[in-house]
Amino acid sequence: MRLKSALLIFFLTFGSILGQPQFEKVTLKIDKISENLQVGETFELTVNATVDEGWHINSNTPREKFLIPSVIKAEGNGIELLEVKYPKPLDLKLSISEKPISCYEGTIKFVLILKAVKKGTTPINVKLNYQSCNDRSCLPPTLAEANTELTIKQDQIKSEADVTLKKEDDKEENTFGEKTAKEEVKTQEKVKVDAENKDVSAKENIKKVVTKKKESKGLFIIILGAFLGGMILNLMPCVLPVLSIKILGLVQQANEAKETVFKHGLVFTLGVLVSFWILAGLLLILRAGGESIGWGFQLQSPVFIVILVFLMFLFGLSLFGVFEIGTSLTGAGQNVTSKSGYSGSFFSGIMATVVATPCTAPFMGSALGFAISQPALISIIVFTAIGLGMAFPYLLITAFPKLLKFIPKPGAWMETMKQFMGFLLVATAIWLIWVLSSQVVSDSIIILLFALMFASIGAWVWGRWGTLMNTKKTRTIAFIVAAILVLGAGYKTIENVSDESNKLTASNSYSDIWGKFSPELVAELRNENKAVFVDFTAKWCLSCQTNKKVALHDSEVEKKFKEKGVITLIADWTNRDEIITKALEEFDRNSVPLYILYPKNGKEPIVLPEILTPSIVIEALEKL
Repeated sequence: MRLKSALLIFFLTFGSILGQPQFEKVTLKIDKISENLQVGETFELTVNATVDEGWHINSNTPREKFLIPSVIKAEGNGIELLEVKYPKPLDLKLSISEKPISCYEGTIKFVLILKAVKKGTTPINVKLNYQSCNDRSCLPPTLAEANTELTIKQDQIKSEADVTLKKEDDKEENTFGEKTAKEEVKTQEKVKVDAENKDVSAKENIKKVVTKKKESKGLFIIILGAFLGGMILNLMPCVLPVLSIKILGLVQQANEAKETVFKHGLVFTLGVLVSFWILAGLLLILRAGGESIGWGFQLQSPVFIVILVFLMFLFGLSLFGVFEIGTSLTGAGQNVTSKSGYSGSFFSGIMATVVATPCTAPFMGSALGFAISQPALISIIVFTAIGLGMAFPYLLITAFPKLLKFIPKPGAWMETMKQFMGFLLVATAIWLIWVLSSQVVSDSIIILLFALMFASIGAWVWGRWGTLMNTKKTRTIAFIVAAILVLGAGYKTIENVSDESNKLTASNSYSDIWGKFSPELVAELRNENKAVFVDFTAKWCLSCQTNKKVALHDSEVEKKFKEKGVITLIADWTNRDEIITKALEEFDRNSVPLYILYPKNGKEPIVLPEILTPSIVIEALEKL
């Protein structure tokens, strides 16, 4: 029954997705192309886009950074896209925006300048990437497509009319016969063109039906990927310290009533979900305000990192036994009342989410990138899927407490385990200090270390004189002294790292073979026909650091980079960087790690998985 309840909540949450409206609001139509083309010739392809009434799409140069631009391109084996002439946009004033937005509506014309580069019959596929909006809401980005066919000849082309006329002239120079031949050929060409247009129209109608089915299926796959990514997030190194403490709490609860254990699982899940909803809300609000941020944005703030360092360090001291803060904060410790136990489960869910943000598990990258670009409802649903995935294993264990039989029974080992977990939390604090060292000057790090020393003295004072064995007066004095030491140390540190003069810009932490990323440099290298590998990373991203040690710094991988002549660049997102944020968005991502391999000859870039091994990188390089 408990499992059914949990599954019911899950399906009710995502069932509404199937009822979402279709996202296609634009129809493309390609004008007829000249039939007399030869290799090397430049020509124009005119594409008419009709936007449904009551809707508009963003122009190719929207004024707000968070708006998704309309981008059109043409692909085909025998052509090369040289230039796109976009129509002049409209300035549209909407009730939801104080400033006019740059957009298109009605029927608009795109002119694509193409070059014929290969002899033969070439299918041409035109794609328009756009996001449609009305005065109330915006739909998810989607594609409109149209297809046509082009025949390119190597030599100077002679039309069928010319060939027929030549044959007629060879037989007899008859003006009447020439005119008759021309009229006949024109009639044949018209019939042929009409048949081709009907065939293209039929293909486009079939493709629309298939595309609509794919969109619905694609949205479900995104949500499923988000759920699986949330589950895998439990195995990431940034989450393990807090969740290990949660497991200790589950062991302690094993002897309680089954209903109580299940309630703890639900409260823990609620803590995770509330945290994800808050993060999603902040992301959407800040991006709507023009901020260039993404997943893990809070770890780009030195103030937030300092607060997290203090929390991890103090929790570690608590687990060591320096002082007791009970299960109401850590989820482990002495037996407490039911109320504080539930508070502990809720707080464990919050802490697990907060420390999870530096990590991006497999399947999560695409889901997060998709979520940020969607309307608020869909974004919240995707973030909910990640949260449910993260909490699902613990919800499952609490729904079936018999699963705890695989964990040793409560005993003295738990105290040892608890103290060992304290070292993991201290290690997490040290890692966060290392992240902070790339954001602020060294003097600020020294101030933080001294602040932690004073905070530990405050914790010791509370642990020594704040227990029930001491008088009320002694406990009150101990509390005041401890509060002054801890809060004072925290305040001075936050004040210091908030000072702009103490902040650093992101630095390159790789070896000399790695250059600093910029879109201009990538474009320049590609124009020189060089292969480029870009590592989108951040110091606070543990997955990034693991991939660096395991794969990117592997001797065989570095040897292969050199052998293939690949230029390696690093895009360091440790601190906020609008250029890197925009580059991530080009690949529908708003999180790191992201690994992009640009092949030679202007071929489409290759996106590597979030978790790398030397064999994965080498295999990708072998394809160059």
